[in-house]
Amino acid sequence: MSDEDQFESDNEPEDPKSVDAAQVVRMPQSFDFARAILGTPQSPSWLGWLDRLLASHYLLVTGVLWGALSLCVLAGAVEVGAAIFVLAVVVDWLASRACVRDTLLLRRLGAPPHVRQLIRGVLLISLLVRGEITNLAVSVAAAVLALQLAQQVLWVGTAWLGSRQPALAYRTDGSPQPAASVSYAKAYRASAWPTPVIVLAESLLGVWGALGHALGWPLWGNVAVGATFVLWLGVLAARYALSLRRLGSERTVDRIQSEITGELDELAPEAVVYMSADAGQSLYILNQWVPPIEALHQKSFIMVREASHLAPIAPTPIPVVYAPKTRHVEELIRPTTRVAYYLANAGKNVHLLREARIRHVFLNHGDSDKSTSANPVSRVYDGVWVAGQAAIDRYEAAGIHMPTSQYAIIGRPQVEALTVGPIAGDHRQTILYAPTFEGYYEESNYSSLERMGPDMIRSILQALPDVRIIFKPHPASGVQRPGMAAARVEIVEMLAAAEGGHLYVGPESTMTLYECFDAADVLISDISSVVTDFLYTERPLVTSNPRELDAETYFNTFPTQRASYILERDLSNLAAILDDALGQDSLRDERLAMKKYVLGDLPAGPVAAFVAEGDRITAEAITHAASIVNEFRVKS
Repeated sequence: MSDEDQFESDNEPEDPKSVDAAQVVRMPQSFDFARAILGTPQSPSWLGWLDRLLASHYLLVTGVLWGALSLCVLAGAVEVGAAIFVLAVVVDWLASRACVRDTLLLRRLGAPPHVRQLIRGVLLISLLVRGEITNLAVSVAAAVLALQLAQQVLWVGTAWLGSRQPALAYRTDGSPQPAASVSYAKAYRASAWPTPVIVLAESLLGVWGALGHALGWPLWGNVAVGATFVLWLGVLAARYALSLRRLGSERTVDRIQSEITGELDELAPEAVVYMSADAGQSLYILNQWVPPIEALHQKSFIMVREASHLAPIAPTPIPVVYAPKTRHVEELIRPTTRVAYYLANAGKNVHLLREARIRHVFLNHGDSDKSTSANPVSRVYDGVWVAGQAAIDRYEAAGIHMPTSQYAIIGRPQVEALTVGPIAGDHRQTILYAPTFEGYYEESNYSSLERMGPDMIRSILQALPDVRIIFKPHPASGVQRPGMAAARVEIVEMLAAAEGGHLYVGPESTMTLYECFDAADVLISDISSVVTDFLYTERPLVTSNPRELDAETYFNTFPTQRASYILERDLSNLAAILDDALGQDSLRDERLAMKKYVLGDLPAGPVAAFVAEGDRITAEAITHAASIVNEFRVKS
């Protein structure tokens, strides 16, 4: 069936309440790097039903198992308790491998896998003590301690390796990842996920306990098994520690660093695209700029500061380098590098901004009337490239005064390929609802999702059953406010239950925002760059007013929305707006004028404008670099 005929469950996670782990929990860099290079470990296909159960009910299942094990301790049911122990080990392993949200939250709250392993071990020891076999309990206790020490070797070794890690290359084009990156990823995986060897070892403790109790093994038998177990773990831990020592040795690190810088020197990049942002944001920050950067006449590379951004990067021939440390930034900037492009105002930007010999250009990841689009931090850049005159006026209105020469109007190169004007041909009228992120501060929370979303969708489904709805929330919705995630789930469930081929485009969907634009007759959104980009299509825009501002305050605060239909929080004007927007479209002329003001009047198109500015700033940077007398650099 086509997506016109059914709700697209392929674009929805198995559990609509689940959210990508990177959007909920800030994981260690090593965790994200291992997942980017090697992927998330997959469970056997025949355990798929258990994976689905754990995705929704991990804490419940684990609580039941631990409760049952505790009851076995009280009852002295050793064999049954040992079987439950092994089942608890397998359940925790599967949930951790699948990156179930609850296991990641437990990790963040101080209960990573090895802590949960210790709790299970204590319960097993208590079970054996209750069974009145002291020598068995003591032997198993020694084995539990050895297992904990082996886990500590993994954790401490990974931390040591991470402190010495060089910059690492990452391939986005499907070609094999560099050997060095794979080696580091494999080392990180050993501590990021419970390894099969550790899971097997812990499971053997349960089997040992059950057999030792049932068969009444003597002291010497339990001591022999325990000694063998400890020796086996010790050998494995020693081998792992030695492998880390070799990988993190000065010689190996220098070789890897030389390979990275050698590849860059061969490329001779004139530009670097600098990516630093919170987890889960690369999908809409970095990827939108990859095609325009590819169009530049200057060779470039992408420097990624957080590993969580690696896996989502769209395929591109532009080299990508993972540079988690401050020293990596300095090491990777080549003598040929003239310009640095920044996509977000991140704290780590200062690590590159200190490079005085290159020109620093702020591109931002969108243009809107949000307060964050007029940030005084922008003054630190040599160039602030904006979509249109509206952005310049926005900075001035916010009291952020910069020389006119600091600005460059480039439109939005990302939208040049969008279909302009009404959707051609006979098709089903479609409304795209794309609410924005709630922001990190209440002052910057412009989202309608929690306040208006479910009621609005319910009203549209009832009043316009023949209209198709595409729902694409911001990928980070729900990170700051749980009510956002709840509203998302409610809308997803409504669309799934309704007839009419409605579409939910979630974080795991391959459908892009711009593909949604090309399928939509009308956009309903918030104060957001989504509205700005859709303005390029010249089709009707509906912008929400969740804070219930009066018209004068609304348009003074958000001047670029004067050509949009403004949807009130109580939805009292929803029917009238959709009747006009899907019909005569009375705001069309105002919208065409606003398009030039917001997106610039660029006869050759925004991509050409972006490329031309790239040529200009590069030439300026060459002259600037030649004027520097002392860079305070020691030449090696």
